[in-house]
Amino acid sequence: MSIRRSITVLLAAGLMTALTVAPAAAKRPIPSTPDEPALTAEQQAASDAKVAAAEAYVAELAASGPGLVSLACISPQGAGTDSATTPMAGCVTPSGALSVAARDQTKSYYCGPAVGQVIANYAWAVAGGANKYSQGTIAGWMGTDAKLSTSAPDMVYGLERATAGAPRRPANWAWVITSLSDTDGDGAVGDQLHDYVRWNVSGSKMPLAFAVKPHDRNSRYHLSSWPKVVDSVGHWITGYGWYAFWTNSDTPRIYYTDSSKDEGGSTGKYWDPTRHIAALIMEHTKRLVW
Repeated sequence: MSIRRSITVLLAAGLMTALTVAPAAAKRPIPSTPDEPALTAEQQAASDAKVAAAEAYVAELAASGPGLVSLACISPQGAGTDSATTPMAGCVTPSGALSVAARDQTKSYYCGPAVGQVIANYAWAVAGGANKYSQGTIAGWMGTDAKLSTSAPDMVYGLERATAGAPRRPANWAWVITSLSDTDGDGAVGDQLHDYVRWNVSGSKMPLAFAVKPHDRNSRYHLSSWPKVVDSVGHWITGYGWYAFWTNSDTPRIYYTDSSKDEGGSTGKYWDPTRHIAALIMEHTKRLVW
């Protein structure tokens, strides 16, 4: 059975059923604190279904052999640069990236709406420097102005509104919150994050939203887009690409957009080792939306 058909059968057996009942698609979530509440039973079921789909996708690709992964290679030129569109001559390293464009956040606390704008523009295949929706409109859906921040449930609700009916949004798609954790007990979470990005980018052809601490003074790692220490309450970035199969090293990477040139960081397209980004997620709310 082909990879595509096997994954489709798996999803049809019940995974997407759980995804389509995500509560964020039905009604506005109750406002939450930056600490993020525990996932509801419905949210956890939707997350478990999407995680299972991602793991099945990556496992079947691994069983089929790396030679069957026909994805365009990208050349890692250095952290903080956008190399996702730079081919490497003779490159055989598997990778995948989506055609997104960064957007600068229009208010100091609009990192969530800026991520929503990047993802909406991609989902609607907006050309050039245009935007499908303003950050103010997306902020209204996310409730950002009322709380001066964007929680994961608010991100889900805003992305549901911003991508509803979009041509690049897959059928039966629902935005889901996942709490990053060491599901295989190997003492690391970078492998889980890398699997999720591979599935979302190369399987579903959709970006992801990560909640991170961009450059905490007590952290071992920081985003390349935030070279200076900042006492941040948290920050959202958009994941749009990956590089290399997982190894517990700095070789596997995630490509992302940032929106923070006036807030202490930078606006543009960047990359960092997957395990670094995983650590920054774990140091904040442990949440991603995908």
